[in-house]
Amino acid sequence: MKLIQRKLRKMKINRLQILLFFISAILSFSSVAQQNENTETFLGIGSGNRKIAKIQKTPIFPIHTDSVTILDDVKYYLEPKRHMTNYSIENIKPARLKITANGDKLYRGYLKAGAGTYLTPLLELNYASKRSRDESWGLNARTNGSFSSIKEMGNTKFSDLNLGGYYQKFFMNYDLWSEVQYERNSYQFYGLNYNDNSMYQFYGIDINDSLGIESFKNSDTLFKQNYDLLDLHLKFNSRNTGRDTNKLRIKSWLDFHHLNSNYNLSENHFLLGAHSGWLILDEEFLGTFELDINNVNSPDILELDENNIIQPSNQSSTTSGIVRFRPHIYSRKNNLIFKAGISLQANINENAKFYVFPDLEVSYSLFNNVFIPYGGWVGNVQRNTFNDIRLENPFISEDSPLQNTVQKSNIFAGVRGSLSSKFTFNLSSSLQNLDSMYFFVPDTTSSYGNKFQMMYDNLSQTSFLGEITYQELEKLKISAKGEYFIYRPSNFSRAWQKPDFIFTLSSLLDLSDKIVLKSDFYLVGKRDVFSYSEPELIYEFEDDKYIYSLPTFVDMNISAEYRYNQKVSAFIQFNNFTAKKYQYWQNFPVQSINILGGITISF
Repeated sequence: MKLIQRKLRKMKINRLQILLFFISAILSFSSVAQQNENTETFLGIGSGNRKIAKIQKTPIFPIHTDSVTILDDVKYYLEPKRHMTNYSIENIKPARLKITANGDKLYRGYLKAGAGTYLTPLLELNYASKRSRDESWGLNARTNGSFSSIKEMGNTKFSDLNLGGYYQKFFMNYDLWSEVQYERNSYQFYGLNYNDNSMYQFYGIDINDSLGIESFKNSDTLFKQNYDLLDLHLKFNSRNTGRDTNKLRIKSWLDFHHLNSNYNLSENHFLLGAHSGWLILDEEFLGTFELDINNVNSPDILELDENNIIQPSNQSSTTSGIVRFRPHIYSRKNNLIFKAGISLQANINENAKFYVFPDLEVSYSLFNNVFIPYGGWVGNVQRNTFNDIRLENPFISEDSPLQNTVQKSNIFAGVRGSLSSKFTFNLSSSLQNLDSMYFFVPDTTSSYGNKFQMMYDNLSQTSFLGEITYQELEKLKISAKGEYFIYRPSNFSRAWQKPDFIFTLSSLLDLSDKIVLKSDFYLVGKRDVFSYSEPELIYEFEDDKYIYSLPTFVDMNISAEYRYNQKVSAFIQFNNFTAKKYQYWQNFPVQSINILGGITISF
């Protein structure tokens, strides 16, 4: 029994070993099947199989090592440590600025005195403040005249007197300027031909009475004229007048004058105006307003009494007004400057007339201001005051009618520029259409053609202008200007007393600030005139008038000044150096050469 159990145990053991062997064989086969071709099996002589695995060789590649060693940034941190210091405050005196004015030394007073031919005295005095940041003021007085007459022209004496002063106050943002002037002018209506017997008959003088004729020629009362003028000006302007600010800019003015004449004429002229502008981006918006009122009391008729003295009669008073409003835009775009707007104006007298004028101007800079073409189209109602007329022609008669001139259109174009820092030029032309333009014609009511009346006509005028200037610092300056006119009156056959061209040449030469030379040259073209008596010149008889032309004339003035020092100098003047007794106004020849000399003193 035991033997059988032993056998059974052995069989179980053998079965177990066989089972384990088969399991191991299956696992080995499976493992061999999963190996790749890197695993090989070798058979050798022996009692069993041996498996030798192929050795795995790891490849070794060369490693590139850069010779530049990159180091990490090293940051240092310093621990701040304050060093304790002690100090004490010492009082010092405030600094003082010493302001030294630049420029020439100023003197308060200036006196100019002299005398010349034709018994001509000259006296001029000016006294003013020095430099100040708060205010400026000055007083002036001037008198000159002639107490000798032009040969064969009767009484040609005259005298002028001027007194006045100004005051200017500087505020933080505004300036106030005021001026008052008084002027008295006294002269004679001497424009008579004393070889004309008809003239003596007109004035009731016996041509055989030599004493009466001599008294008539030298009379101080028959043809005397006096004007007294009181002139007042006020200005109130803001100081920020440039385009570099967007603040509101304001300019305002008030002008007033009162004029009296020897023959009961009085005039009161009042002008109130304001101009304002605001800069927005590149455009400047501007506006101008003016109120112009003029009152004239004048005689309707001037007649000769039994003593041949001019007497006024039938006084009349007239008042007229002009209202102007000019809004416009002023713009700059690179080299282009453009102004665009309109001008609304009213001419008010017995009737009111309203006008709308263009207000256009344009200019363009070429080659850095070497050439600047420009042009425009404007219009205006021009105020004609009796004071302006008598300053243009002092021999006007007070009973002349007074009207305003309407510039309906003025189209102009030209080019200006500077060829160098010393040389500038301007060339232009214009075409104007004028309504109620005044012309001077002989008066035959209270004079024998030795006064003028005003007559009005519409006029188309074409003008050409050319001017050049050369200036080298303050040592040398030469300027020339020429104008040529073409007149086309509507009703008159000619533009009476208007020159067809005017040429002027002026020069100044300063030699080492010791000798200063000045000269003025005038060339005035012919003027068409007429008279009711036969002239000595070549004439045309038309419409009961003797029509002729006043010849072209030349006038030249030369002066020299020697400056002994900064306070004292001496001068000499040669007026009408060519010694021609030409007539600018019909029947009124001027004095021949007039030599005037004197001294100037600054104090």
